[in-house]
Amino acid sequence: MSTNTAADTSIDLPTKFRSAGLRFTKQRCLIAEHLFSGGHRHIDAAMLYAELLANGKHLSLATIYNALRDFEQHNLIRRIAVSADKVWYDTDIGDHRHFYVPTENRIMDCPDQKLSLAKFADPPEGYQVTSIDIVVHLAPKN
Repeated sequence: MSTNTAADTSIDLPTKFRSAGLRFTKQRCLIAEHLFSGGHRHIDAAMLYAELLANGKHLSLATIYNALRDFEQHNLIRRIAVSADKVWYDTDIGDHRHFYVPTENRIMDCPDQKLSLAKFADPPEGYQVTSIDIVVHLAPKN
């Protein structure tokens, strides 16, 4: 598994935001402090909203979605779309794969195992592969 620099609790978030070209607003500060304070984690917007609300932080769900979008666009978190209507966010922005269990509403890191991409198609002329996202969907055994 990769090492996450964004979720490091010793990181200076305002400096990290400025170096990413993102303004450190009051709302983003509240969200970032909560999101990154616990180390590496997977979360969706509704879960983050509920956690903030439980901690007395009253922000709109739209503000949380906007902040998560901004964090993702500035490479502070990683967006993981597991379906057309379900998106998770990962504070570990390094290359790694995921297991997704929809019946448990849970996503987790895959242990690093030998994964061969040797037969992956060559990109079209003029393009290069910059990343490959893999999410393995799981269901309980019957």
